[in-house]
Amino acid sequence: MPTSENIIETPSGPVVGKITQRLEVLGVHSYLTQTGNLPNAQNQWRETFDIFIPVGTVTIVVSMDRWSLVYGSFDPALLDPMDPASHPQWNSEDHNFGAARVEVAVMSISAPDLKQNPPSQLARLRVSLNLLDNNGDDSWSGLVSYTLTFLGHHVPYAIVAIDAFPHPESKFMLQSHFPKE
Repeated sequence: MPTSENIIETPSGPVVGKITQRLEVLGVHSYLTQTGNLPNAQNQWRETFDIFIPVGTVTIVVSMDRWSLVYGSFDPALLDPMDPASHPQWNSEDHNFGAARVEVAVMSISAPDLKQNPPSQLARLRVSLNLLDNNGDDSWSGLVSYTLTFLGHHVPYAIVAIDAFPHPESKFMLQSHFPKE
């Protein structure tokens, strides 16, 4: 069968195929990953990194917004996504297309660390890009823009703050606050 269920990363480990419980959208992040100008495609370009995610995240939905793989180079090598006036120069090269790959993958999601104040949670992502001609010796550049949607369960947590207290016998007072829904 050409289509089969895939692995979904969760804090309690991989789940095959589907999660059927009710989940809330806890947040949305947007990223742009760029290779810069590379001299050849002998090795796949890959970056693995950790990000802080909303506490209570069960799974992350990755949506690729746009991607680009080109032979040659860009000038400047890295694009500024926040500059609407940016018009990079593409220094093209004429090559036969061999194979291309763009992947944004969630490698793992940690369980929430509720011992920290405020609590935190991490996810590990891997971004891979590659563009090959027949022998992989040509310069290339790639980028991928993607949105991460965090699904899970809202976790209320106490934020402990120390405030000065005017009473002469007390040096501080602890206050607990719960985020408003």
